[in-house]
Amino acid sequence: MNDARRARLERLTRRWRSRHDAARTVERPPADAERELRAGAHFPFREMEPSDYAARYGADMSGFTYDEYVYTDPRLDAWLVELGKLLRLRRG
Repeated sequence: MNDARRARLERLTRRWRSRHDAARTVERPPADAERELRAGAHFPFREMEPSDYAARYGADMSGFTYDEYVYTDPRLDAWLVELGKLLRLRRG
């Protein structure tokens, strides 16, 4: 990707993220079954702290939305909420 396209993508992503964060609500709906399975399979919530994950992968996670839902596994839910908080602070 050339520099101009990358800069435009980054600008659009920042604009989307800003609008998306401003529209966040306190209440989180339950995750559907597919999202629940994907989250449990793809995030290492049993092996890694959210802070370590954010430090390693946070720069590449501009569109993270997993913390906007409630998960049936309380450990997964808490891990994703903490990761989302850390990613927002990182952008802040």
